[in-house]
Amino acid sequence: MTPRALVLSVLTVVLSAAVLPAAPKKKATKAAAAPVKVQPVVTTPVRPLEDRPQIWHVWTDEQGRKVEAMFCGLSGDIISLQTRDSRNYRFSLAILTPEDREFAKACAGQQKGGFSRAVVSAAAADIDRVVEARLLADGQKPNRPATDEEFLKRIYVDAIGRTPTAEEASAFLADASADRRERLIDRLLQSPGYSLQMYNWMADLLRAKDILGKRLPAFTFEDWLKARIGANATWDVMVKEMITADGRMLDTGAAGFLLFDADMPLDGVSNLITTFLGSNMSCAQCHDHPLADWSQRQFYEMAAFLGATDMKNESMLGEIRKLSRADSGLNKNFVRLIGEMNALRLADTDRNRLTFPKDYKYEDAKPGESVKPSLIHWDEGDARRQSYAVDTKSPAQLRDQFARWLTSPDNPRFATNIANRVWRKVFGMAVKEPVDDIDDMSAASNPQLLAHLTQVMRAARFDLREFQRVVFNSRTYQSAASPMPDLSKGPYLFNGPIVRRLTAEQVWDSVVVAAVGPSADNILLRRGDNLKPLTLPEGKVTVALVRQAADQMRGMKGKATAKKSGGGSEAGLSTGYEGEKPQTRQGLLLARASELPQPAAETHFLRVFGQGDRMLSNSSTVDGSVPQVLQLMNGPVARLLTDAKSHAVLNATKESGPAAQVRSLYLSFLARNPTPAEATAAQKALGEGLALTDLAWTLANTREFLFIR
Repeated sequence: MTPRALVLSVLTVVLSAAVLPAAPKKKATKAAAAPVKVQPVVTTPVRPLEDRPQIWHVWTDEQGRKVEAMFCGLSGDIISLQTRDSRNYRFSLAILTPEDREFAKACAGQQKGGFSRAVVSAAAADIDRVVEARLLADGQKPNRPATDEEFLKRIYVDAIGRTPTAEEASAFLADASADRRERLIDRLLQSPGYSLQMYNWMADLLRAKDILGKRLPAFTFEDWLKARIGANATWDVMVKEMITADGRMLDTGAAGFLLFDADMPLDGVSNLITTFLGSNMSCAQCHDHPLADWSQRQFYEMAAFLGATDMKNESMLGEIRKLSRADSGLNKNFVRLIGEMNALRLADTDRNRLTFPKDYKYEDAKPGESVKPSLIHWDEGDARRQSYAVDTKSPAQLRDQFARWLTSPDNPRFATNIANRVWRKVFGMAVKEPVDDIDDMSAASNPQLLAHLTQVMRAARFDLREFQRVVFNSRTYQSAASPMPDLSKGPYLFNGPIVRRLTAEQVWDSVVVAAVGPSADNILLRRGDNLKPLTLPEGKVTVALVRQAADQMRGMKGKATAKKSGGGSEAGLSTGYEGEKPQTRQGLLLARASELPQPAAETHFLRVFGQGDRMLSNSSTVDGSVPQVLQLMNGPVARLLTDAKSHAVLNATKESGPAAQVRSLYLSFLARNPTPAEATAAQKALGEGLALTDLAWTLANTREFLFIR
């Protein structure tokens, strides 16, 4: 048996017992048991956040270079800024003038003017009270408190999308202060990694991908999404910008969300309602919903709010096609792409063109009849809400009216939907499953919990960072994890978070940081600017203008292309990075998942581990497979992690003595110290010829590396 195989066999026995916790004890349940009655739990109203001003400033470095930018965050020595054209910058605070360094620290103090510590504690305590009351009614108890080691890995993965380095883990575990967890939460939520992991989550939800439809680059939408997350734009503001965007995606990145479905606008409406309201009306697009109250008429009345929105400039497209036929010297493929990219745009007209389908079979309307826009209701009292007072008389304003209603705090589903989705993000299960259908609120595992989370979301003014700050500080989140529950025996009531496998992006990002260190958090990819030269001016299109754009496209070949399989290509990315530049090792571009093609190529590690194809919302998966095992055992990633140059191995090598070296690798891969048995087995193996690279390989191939417990 080889040394690597020997240590794997020894440590697997020791490690396997620590990965999955025992199931929480439940009282015996009978088949088809009656719903448990829970006494109401009074929660403290959460005081809403005040609006926070944007802090614009002309920043100067020690060489005299200046840039006007908005302060976005300060994490340790790294400052994050965003210019008025939405460029993100991250660099060491040390390069600024002393005056600007002090100003940045003052900004950091002002930026933390979200919920006060007292409000966070009270809102988190209310979560615990509501959860524990429901558990008690069902004869259950909360799980034991999570250890610092369990909490450490969990909060790093949930807050910044990766496991901690040995240095980061060691610093936290050595901290004996009573508020160490609260301070770590605050620091991570203000760090660059927060934006990167939120982009991965939102990209899966919003179907962000490099190429839309007929191979049209959508980099401007991705850049817009990254910039808005980086500036901590609130969820309601982001959604409103996506729904009300005007013009071409080349000019307005936010337009990319609606233009994703430019060729199938009714599908786009269905997706929009599901994504932002948690109402599954897809069946009602063709007929009355067989399992819900939604009718086909209601679906069309909602779709009518986009009925006056034109998504493609057919006249421009026709004009460009004529030029292409008239000039044989133009590259037909380039011209087609340039035409589609410039013709695809959002423009409101003065006529609502939506009509009921020709095969409409219900008596409440006639086939081909014009559809009048009308908002959906969940309860009889919804119509009296202020958000329902919309003016539908002006077709050109329908989209704006719809966005105002959709994102209103008064909307009975908008806040609940996003609160439910974010809870699922960090707990592994939503309060109301499935997240795409929350219409029957009474069917939630804990309706009172969902109501409280909705209250917190509204009080946070849809600031997802502040909302997560409350959740992370709850005792419920900081409890030991539970195994995946058997839902046939009843709903899961959140004794603690569920043991989860890391998402594809979280595995990859953890691998990248283990290979190159936390500097990977400062690598940013921005590619939308490459498309600007392809923008044709408004007005008459000439051969000269099209030829100029085609020449630009020829020069950027490789930067705006993707494979037919749907996965992006890494060719040509090098000129698109801001901040630090990514390394390439073992044929792998070592940037975080958010800064790679969206989605990755089908053969890439990310896709093998379940990254979604972004054709549908939430298309990712954490299902296991044999190719995943092979990737970690003997693929390029395995060679990357066992390279003597990897950050994790280098750090371990610098330690004095086998005991410290073993501890360093355990912290790097498992975010915890080895148990005495593990330390003994590993040191014995090192003494018998096992290399530190072999131990790194072993730890990366344990279940514990891939799971959050």
